[in-house]
Amino acid sequence: MKRKVLIFTIILTSISLLFFSGKKVQAVTGELDPKNYILFPITIFVNNKVATATVSVSSIASGYNISYQKIDLTNEKFDSIKEKFNKEDSYIETVNKNLKEKETNLDTLKKKYEDLQQDDTATEKEISTAKTNYENAYKEYTEYYDSSKKEIEKLHTEYLEQIPNYTNSWKKTTNTSSNIELDFSNYSGMIHFILWVKIDNGTNTYYNFRCYSTEIKQETKEDTKQTKDEDTTTKTTTEKSETTTGKEEWTDFSKAKYDLKKDGISKAILEISNVTPKENHNYYLYITSNSSKTSINDIDENNKILLTYDKESKTFKSLDYKLSKYVELNQDLYATVLEEKGYLSNISTYGNKLERYSESKYNDAFYATFITSKSDQIVTNFTHEKSNNRKMQIKVGKITDIDILKKIKNKDTTGLSSLMTFAKSNTGLFDQTLDADKDDSYAIEYNAGTGKSKDNKLIDLKGLQNEEYYYLYVKTSDENKKYISNEAVTLAKAGVYENGTWYLFFYGSSDFKWSEFETTTVDNTTKPGKLPQTGVEYVMYCIVIFVTAVSGFIAYKKYKKYKF
Repeated sequence: MKRKVLIFTIILTSISLLFFSGKKVQAVTGELDPKNYILFPITIFVNNKVATATVSVSSIASGYNISYQKIDLTNEKFDSIKEKFNKEDSYIETVNKNLKEKETNLDTLKKKYEDLQQDDTATEKEISTAKTNYENAYKEYTEYYDSSKKEIEKLHTEYLEQIPNYTNSWKKTTNTSSNIELDFSNYSGMIHFILWVKIDNGTNTYYNFRCYSTEIKQETKEDTKQTKDEDTTTKTTTEKSETTTGKEEWTDFSKAKYDLKKDGISKAILEISNVTPKENHNYYLYITSNSSKTSINDIDENNKILLTYDKESKTFKSLDYKLSKYVELNQDLYATVLEEKGYLSNISTYGNKLERYSESKYNDAFYATFITSKSDQIVTNFTHEKSNNRKMQIKVGKITDIDILKKIKNKDTTGLSSLMTFAKSNTGLFDQTLDADKDDSYAIEYNAGTGKSKDNKLIDLKGLQNEEYYYLYVKTSDENKKYISNEAVTLAKAGVYENGTWYLFFYGSSDFKWSEFETTTVDNTTKPGKLPQTGVEYVMYCIVIFVTAVSGFIAYKKYKKYKF
């Protein structure tokens, strides 16, 4: 469900300004920049009617030649583009609002269903009704999402049709600073133009564009954004910037509070409070690894994170999930806020160190996880962003220390920490470092035997003993200290059958049962349902189906559908 909301978030982020880049259209002799290799300038300076700026190619794309051209827009054409953009933008805003309301309703219905499952006094009819209500709401959500997605694609196509294509008049340049020069000697008044950029390396040719707008006056120094990036030693700025349009007062972040939080399964979100936004201003988060002030010209457009203001909670919130990319890295995190109004921009605050949150270490670090003789699905709750492909150590071994099991069974708070120590020092039945699923925007996970991951190697637990207890230990690789390394452990009880079929019922599953190895006042079985965030309920239903000879593929699909 959250993955679907993310699609709209990405679309909204990419077109949230009037100064936009185009996507998903076919160019005449090549395709538009598929991986955002082309980096456009936020600011284009105009001095004595000559504009200079820097267009560059991402460091991950080498060997490309750069060419550019300017396409002028009439006021009528500019207004037409603006109209189409605003129509799409308004619709997306409405869709996002409705999706949020529907998701809140789904969460409420889901919780009610789960609570009834664990309520010994609840009737079968009450549980069945709650389940039906949730499923109907999920169906309504899905149908709304599908229809909205089609409408957004239609509106986006109409907008792109308004963008004039490039001509054959390209001007070649080098991948250096201030490599773009535009002549405005015959211009005056308010002007609008599109900057087209082409890159090629002899094999691939990519294009992209950005729209700019400014006012050209006689015998004055002009710029399309901000005249200069003030050199200051203070970390919060509220100066008034001199522009072609007079003075602009920027937002005061001097009393801002920054709260970095976990969001959902594997994402991160930043909330900024104690700040009053200004009308018609746009705000972007930019993450750095030190407290130094970043020049506006040095901000990579692709790494800007849109901030939206929630009027109810009176906080700014990071809208898309690029933040997870930085939280996953092994570095300090500092928040910079870029503020924009029209074609003006300002670094409104910088050097704000973010305090990291603690990742889960035990059962709640796993989500919809199971291991069987036919399929594996190990999903972690560690913070993750899809561009960061990771390796993960997976270790499974028998728990031979009965005191650890007694502690966990009796809800002793030291039980799981003792299990962690045991798992790290124990040899285990299986201990390998494997590639997690590639380009996975959902989580750091390992799947084998089903779906797109059917070619991955299955975890082979030779010597597994029926009704004995085993640990599952997972540790993410730091990839030569590039990333934060996280670890977690949980336990399971094995089921082994004469036909060679085996599976592990994980702690928190309604199928997990304790052996009578001691007298205790604690109930010998966990209640039906799931521990917070374990996400195993629907998966365990499917494993029961699997044991009766239905493919484990069903389990994977149900997990992907319900996201429990």
